[in-house]
Amino acid sequence: MRAGVDVKARRARSLAGPIDATAICDIAATTVLAIVAVVALATFRDYGLGWDDYTHSQYGDLLLSLYGSGFRDTRALSFVNLYMYGGGFDMLAALAAKVLPFDLFETRRLIGAAVGLVGLLATWRLGRRLGGPLAGLSALVLLATCPLYYGHMFMNAKDAPFAVAMIVLLLGVARAIDEYPRPSPRTIVLAGVGLGLAFGSRILAAIAAPGGLAALLLILATEIRATGWRATTTRLGQFVWLMLPALALGYLITGLLWPWAIRSPANPFWTANISLIFSKSRGANYTQAG
Repeated sequence: MRAGVDVKARRARSLAGPIDATAICDIAATTVLAIVAVVALATFRDYGLGWDDYTHSQYGDLLLSLYGSGFRDTRALSFVNLYMYGGGFDMLAALAAKVLPFDLFETRRLIGAAVGLVGLLATWRLGRRLGGPLAGLSALVLLATCPLYYGHMFMNAKDAPFAVAMIVLLLGVARAIDEYPRPSPRTIVLAGVGLGLAFGSRILAAIAAPGGLAALLLILATEIRATGWRATTTRLGQFVWLMLPALALGYLITGLLWPWAIRSPANPFWTANISLIFSKSRGANYTQAG
């Protein structure tokens, strides 16, 4: 009888172990997020100006004027070169500056910190889904302590929000693949929001496509061998049909954040070509300087 009790006790402890470890990792991750938030709130006023702060703040105001005028004020659609990028962050900062008791650039630092925290949260959830609680915690700590990310989330109005949008998009894609062929409504909305935020920041969001397609092709290849073509195509059709609202939501958000991109179907492709030329030119300049 005693032996039976001991066996049950050992089983209970073995079952409780992983649960405790999961809870510890999740509590630690929440603590890290809270610490970063507190430090950001305590220091966001201590940052200076970025070299393009004024230009980005003007772009945000012009985008608000575009919508506020019923699309009659179109200056945002030809403003320097920023019309070739989404202005979601700039609009959000411009709106926040109207209600928060800080000056314009302190508000931009605060909103940047908030967006950066969203990126940290999404990184934690993505790592946790892919590798478990410890992997999620590790990913969060590594990104939170990365000077490049932490500093840029206060100062960089283009690259930091784009990085956060890509993390959200990757989280949505990972959830959709994990729930194949019947993604949940929450996953569909998350994927759509991530898609809109990423493409609404810049056309380079297309770099997420190869990874998603590769995962989908792997699933298809596995299922064809296991169940045959007919069952596989049926499940694929179901998945595509359920994900169509995510595409629609993504396009809507993209148009809201980057109105120039949907002004003409060719505009995003033209922007991609310009970005490629710029990248090659900058790389050549770095090579010559070296």
